[in-house]
Amino acid sequence: MKTVKALALTSVVVLICACAGPSVRYKTKVIGDMQSRNFEAAQARIKNNKKGYGRRDASLYFLDLSTQQDYLNYSTSTLTHLNKAENLQADLYARSISQKFASFMVNDYTEPYRLKYFEFAYLLFYKIIAYLQEKDFPGAMVETRKLVFYLDKLRNDTGKDDPFLQHFASQMFTMRGAYSDANICYINAQNAYSKFADSYAQMPPQPKITEEDHNKGMLTLEHFNGMIPFLISKKTMVAWNKFGFALGRTSGYETISQNTINSALAGAYGNAIAVALPEIQTVPTKVAGSRIIINDKIVGETTLASNLSYFFKNNFDEEYNKILISSAIRAATKFLITKQAQKAASNQDENMGLIVDIFLTALFTSAENADTRSWFTLPAEIREANILVEEGKHDIKVQLFDSNNKVLDEQTFKDVQINKGRRTYLYLRSAI
Repeated sequence: MKTVKALALTSVVVLICACAGPSVRYKTKVIGDMQSRNFEAAQARIKNNKKGYGRRDASLYFLDLSTQQDYLNYSTSTLTHLNKAENLQADLYARSISQKFASFMVNDYTEPYRLKYFEFAYLLFYKIIAYLQEKDFPGAMVETRKLVFYLDKLRNDTGKDDPFLQHFASQMFTMRGAYSDANICYINAQNAYSKFADSYAQMPPQPKITEEDHNKGMLTLEHFNGMIPFLISKKTMVAWNKFGFALGRTSGYETISQNTINSALAGAYGNAIAVALPEIQTVPTKVAGSRIIINDKIVGETTLASNLSYFFKNNFDEEYNKILISSAIRAATKFLITKQAQKAASNQDENMGLIVDIFLTALFTSAENADTRSWFTLPAEIREANILVEEGKHDIKVQLFDSNNKVLDEQTFKDVQINKGRRTYLYLRSAI
């Protein structure tokens, strides 16, 4: 009787801890909404799935909400969402011992999600944009200084950097009149673009201002294009008995029933371990570029300024060995716990020992999932264009085109105010 109660308690604990966060199906539906430029539907879908994130992934919930916007679809709650996400991340520095132990027993989902280095940097970037949208330039400058401090520490501690964010900070300091800070960021941006040349991102060109341009202002288009890759879980199961070995493999795209069958198979074999590892799932992007049109005249094209997909993949490659080792240790731990429990139960009843072995093997196999959490609503890339425009109100048309120069979509920003000697930002989000 004690053994049955212990099994029941173990199953409850494992199943509670084994929550796997937002599903692949949910993510693909949100991406589909964004590809259709239906940001309201994407927002509603995320809000309706708040419970799917849970307390451990609350920061990701607020971040996914914050990127459902552009200049025409900006939400005044965006800054609130970003602040909540940042505050939640700050609270995670106090690591819970119980959560760490649970990660060895169940899976990595038992620990709260800590943003990757580039994700935190872009959290601060999006906060700057939100302040600019709310016409709070002092607030934007506070976040700019936080961003530069973070990038400096990141570079000194790890050698990593973000060329586009250094470039963007340089623009912000220039607008503030802090030319010394602007120059430092500009040099950092040049160095970072050179260091990460294999990302194919480039420093966006700046038009030279002459005396004839005294009545013009700078228009900067930030085009957030595509969808950053996300992760899926691939599970490899190795089971054996006196007749030999069985090797099974499932993916995050397979049905729950298939996963249940594999778990039952592992239990039936008696000796089995399951190892789940994350794999990158890319989201195809049709858009190859964008151009700005004013008065039916093409006045500029965007440059690939930031390749976020590159940073995502590089970070994944750097962490993969650690993930592999952690998964192997967890699988071995589960196996040893199962065998010890079987041995203890067998001392009282041999049949009960067999039941315990089958039950725990199936339970632990079912609970094994790779950590596939990420800020999946980020763009794959940021493209930028800088052009000089006469002071006054203008209708700004932006065309998106593919690799064959075929126009896929276009967006018109009505009555954009350009002030001489000032910089005006426009933001466009595309996911097709």
